[in-house]
Amino acid sequence: MHLEKLALVLSAVIACVLSSKFLDQEWKAWKNKHDKEYNTLHDAMFRRKAWEATWHKVQKHNQLAEQGLSTYRMAMNKFADMTPEERTSRKCFLSNKKSTSQKNVPVQVSSTTLNIPESVDWRDSKCVTRVKDQGFCGSCWAFATVGVFESHHCIKTKELVEFSEQQLVDCDSGNDACCGGLPENAMAYISKHGIMKAKDYEYADKHLACSYKPDNAVTFNLTKYYILPGEENMALSLAFDGPMSVGIDASDDFQLYRDGIYDGECTPEPNHAVIVVGYGTEHDEDADEDIDYWIVRNSWGEDWGENGYVKMRRNVNLCGIATDASSVDMTR
Repeated sequence: MHLEKLALVLSAVIACVLSSKFLDQEWKAWKNKHDKEYNTLHDAMFRRKAWEATWHKVQKHNQLAEQGLSTYRMAMNKFADMTPEERTSRKCFLSNKKSTSQKNVPVQVSSTTLNIPESVDWRDSKCVTRVKDQGFCGSCWAFATVGVFESHHCIKTKELVEFSEQQLVDCDSGNDACCGGLPENAMAYISKHGIMKAKDYEYADKHLACSYKPDNAVTFNLTKYYILPGEENMALSLAFDGPMSVGIDASDDFQLYRDGIYDGECTPEPNHAVIVVGYGTEHDEDADEDIDYWIVRNSWGEDWGENGYVKMRRNVNLCGIATDASSVDMTR
């Protein structure tokens, strides 16, 4: 009996040692991949502990995905050494509920008699710029706004130009620079001042003194900017007019997204602005059902999600995606 107990204890010790060595190797490879360095031993130990918790979370979730119990998978991405509290505190979007400056923004309700295509992807039109990275600045609102203007300008002129997020961060007093903002406010700023090209006003990942030069700004024949209520209106506008900005909840699960159709957890209020560039439907063989989804461009770099994009479940107002949708009307 004592020998059996000793054998069980030894087996547990060996398994623990092997697991520890495996995680050591994984930790080292992850740090190399994401160029992670820590200033102190205490910081390194804290980050390693957070990373291990994320590792176990990701493995557990992906096992469910392999069993057909989830429609998306998670990744040990560049956010993996953050705690869940740190990941969910990366707020850069001020919802309409908190804003009093846009009471006069028109609400556009599209005609429900229009027949929309089964799927749309504005990337096919070559009118969607590359995926960008906002870095540590809470400037998602600027990236979402600029992305909408880039696409709509291209749709009207057939010229794809990258515009300056940094101008909005530095000069748009209607928003709060790296501490968050609202795309409708930024649309109002651009409609009045225009916007410079990115090559003339480069992104700095921080708030600087305003260097706006009116003579270098591109101005637009902007009919209006507007809010879109509900996913049906969003789909109609997207199909016939072009990409739009939306506010979503970038929860802990969302930030660890790898691929598939995201339908994970959300918190009550949107905290992140992104761009919807398309929609579609995919058949889930495990559930034997068709799942509608949005194609969403993020501003966390190409090394996040599906080359910077995420597919989010559609027609269920997932993560409040239909709560703060906005777009623009341009003429040539």
